[in-house]
Amino acid sequence: MSAKPRTGSRARLPKQDRSRTSLRRLLETSEAMLEKDGYLNFTLQALSKRAKVSIGSIYHLFENKQELIRELQVRFLQRVEQEHAMVINELRRENLPLNHLVPAAVRDYGEHLRKIAGMLRVFMQIAPTDDVIANNGKKYAYQSMRDFELLILDRREEIRHPQPEHAVATSYTVMYAVIGRYLGLGTTPDVTGHGDWDSMLDDISLMILFFLLGDSTDVKPTR
Repeated sequence: MSAKPRTGSRARLPKQDRSRTSLRRLLETSEAMLEKDGYLNFTLQALSKRAKVSIGSIYHLFENKQELIRELQVRFLQRVEQEHAMVINELRRENLPLNHLVPAAVRDYGEHLRKIAGMLRVFMQIAPTDDVIANNGKKYAYQSMRDFELLILDRREEIRHPQPEHAVATSYTVMYAVIGRYLGLGTTPDVTGHGDWDSMLDDISLMILFFLLGDSTDVKPTR
């Protein structure tokens, strides 16, 4: 099941080519400024100056900063979902056995997340006070999770865990928790970036493979 479409802003989007070009420049500049300077330091006045678009033109398109960022998020998530889908499809075409697929999928997911972590941190910072941003983020997170799970479950016949769906879902949860902490997604900056990136991805892959390939039928957790 795919996630529901994201909710955009109520921006007055232009129809003329010249105006669409200005909007694209405006959103590209917004993304660069937010990733570099953060949400709290982002203002429409500074954006106007940097993008060389009049403040009047900005307010003609967007009622306020919140609407602009909502529109930016929708376009950003559409773009990164397309990029991630291409990675997933390429891995499928390679038809790798599970012991090769897991390390490749973990590394590709980690590199994808690292590439977009700056903007994800911005949206996560805004989400507690903006339900639209929060809901769009949840839809993206769900779709990323399902893409990874379905990719690994393509090799279901190789998984020895008695509950393959549960095992793969748990593997994703652990993978995201470790990589997300490293990248500062949902945590404070002082706990990010500890340890070697490549070794971390290798360790995650090894843990997932042991979990999926091990026979856990005789192992019961103590409470």
